[in-house]
Amino acid sequence: MLTALIIHQVSVILSILGFFARGIGHIFEKPWVKLKPVKILPHIIDTALLVSALVLLIIGPWSINEGWIQIKILGLVLYIVLGLMAFRFAKNRIQKAIYWLLALVVIFYVVAVAKTHLAIPFM
Repeated sequence: MLTALIIHQVSVILSILGFFARGIGHIFEKPWVKLKPVKILPHIIDTALLVSALVLLIIGPWSINEGWIQIKILGLVLYIVLGLMAFRFAKNRIQKAIYWLLALVVIFYVVAVAKTHLAIPFM
């Protein structure tokens, strides 16, 4: 279980750092965001993140029925939607930046939920 937890935590960090960097690249229209490794690597990292999360649910002490886990899943879906809006559907730099910042807020909320196991971690 410890290995899955470490893989999960490292994947979270790499995923957030990658999302942050790609957001900067998209907002400032840098050509490197169109490179193949920049497009493929996030999928590899996010696959490791998802698989490790599923392993933790299967072998770990947590259950999908716990509220904080369900909140994490809903937050992840919202993060993905906002990321899609920022990187694919936004029409201009302002829209890209707004969706990107909202996605960052959501993912940091999800991380706070994960750390505290509370749906409202800031109380």
